[in-house]
Amino acid sequence: MGATNCPETPRQKMIGMMYLVYLALLALNVSKDILDAFVTVNDAMEQTTTNFTTKVDQSYAIFDMQEQNAPEKVKPFNDKAKQVKKASQDLIAYLTDARDEMYARVEGCTKEEAAKATLQEMKSKDDYEKPTNFFCIKEKKAYEMQEKIGAYKKELIKIVNDEKYIVPKGLEVDAKYMDNDKHEEDWVFHNFNHIVAAASYTLINKLIGEVKNIEFETVDYLMKAIDAGSFKFDNIQAKVIPNSRIVFSGDHFEADIIVAAYDSRQNPVVYWGPGRDTASRNDIDKLTKVEGQEGVVRLSIPTGGIGDQKLAGVIMMQTPDGKDTCYSFNTSYTVTKPSAAVAAEKMNVLYTVIGNPVSIAAPVAPEKLRISWGGANATSLGGGRYNVTVPTSLSGKELIISVSADVGGGKTQKMGETKFRVKNVPEPSVFIGGNITGGKQPKDAILANPMLTAKMSPDFNFELRWSVTSYKATVIKGGVEDAPIVINGGRFNDQLVSKIRSATSGTIVEFSDININSEAGKRTIQRPLSVRIR
Repeated sequence: MGATNCPETPRQKMIGMMYLVYLALLALNVSKDILDAFVTVNDAMEQTTTNFTTKVDQSYAIFDMQEQNAPEKVKPFNDKAKQVKKASQDLIAYLTDARDEMYARVEGCTKEEAAKATLQEMKSKDDYEKPTNFFCIKEKKAYEMQEKIGAYKKELIKIVNDEKYIVPKGLEVDAKYMDNDKHEEDWVFHNFNHIVAAASYTLINKLIGEVKNIEFETVDYLMKAIDAGSFKFDNIQAKVIPNSRIVFSGDHFEADIIVAAYDSRQNPVVYWGPGRDTASRNDIDKLTKVEGQEGVVRLSIPTGGIGDQKLAGVIMMQTPDGKDTCYSFNTSYTVTKPSAAVAAEKMNVLYTVIGNPVSIAAPVAPEKLRISWGGANATSLGGGRYNVTVPTSLSGKELIISVSADVGGGKTQKMGETKFRVKNVPEPSVFIGGNITGGKQPKDAILANPMLTAKMSPDFNFELRWSVTSYKATVIKGGVEDAPIVINGGRFNDQLVSKIRSATSGTIVEFSDININSEAGKRTIQRPLSVRIR
């Protein structure tokens, strides 16, 4: 199997996009709604894992059946499939244990209690300190996890022992990433550093799902390596291949139904019915007929209600002796409400005038998103990232960013909306040099860096730089004020430097009408800054 033979499946693309939701929220003080959203995503991950478990178990059952019919040809491949099963079970058990141990640390319970609990029941979903220490800092569990995953992929290559085999995508742990400060970081810090417990729990369940997916793809590869044409058709089964098992309400569930190892020159017919666990030839008059082409029946079912859906049916084909034979099938899928997450990347408010970094992710392709910015202006930075500018007229108000998706046929589907508080950029602090804010100061300290500067509080997370454009300096000696000195720019002029050098102890130097400028606009600092010569 070459790299071009194992493209990323629609299910993997969907899970990857859902995973972007929590990556876009890492720098936030996460709200209850967002934490609850992790529960929804995690439930979808667990359901997908359950579905893949069923699929891979069916593959093992087919292998055993085929080995009974042709043991000499099938047994070597079936033995390898069993080794894949053992390696996958071991890794899933390890990941599950790590997930439950993290849960126990966060909740202060035993690992046995954590194993029985759900993410919905977790009380400290927003705790990031304990997961970070557990995975990255103190116990470094994620580094051990990284090694286990790498060893698992190498073990699969060794088991298959085929130069054409490539491990399917989904468990990439060796890539390098860039953090917000453009510093390189590894897989561990990118995924687990300062990540809330709910997100860490969801991520590990995603990894478990990827293991099941890779296990299925590897076993399927081993099965295809056998000459399927050598088996009798009375042993084959119908197979349902859905494009996605999670479908938006109002959209369509789509799947391919094929007969394994069957001649594609025939055109099978499917009879199917919703809400059924089983179906047989006797049920055909109660089922819906769909004709296929080239050995494949493409099934498209409109969706409505939310929740788990099931269907069953039969696929009819001609055997080599010309008789019509039916093979039963059943499958299930989940219909979910559309949802999207919108998050300011640096804090949970938007500031007027300056650019606010915002990321938007939803389980659809980014080019299909339709965004209403609630009166703000936005510039796309690519990859679902935007620079949002809010006018000052919205200061003190709430701004709603709403997201819809183009679902085809000229229709749009609302995905969700998020409210943001809008504030003006707070006033910066003024300093002499870089750190003098007033009080009694020696002349040498004042003249060591003879200029005024303006800086935002360390609590302000944006990189906003201010420049001092002009100010007045007044020297007060013995209670007598000299005429104010008007200075353009931030640096002291020669006249002011001379007066400070010649000043005696107790002389006051007052700076007023300080004009500053930045991306946030021009401002005048009304509160004067005063120092007394010591």
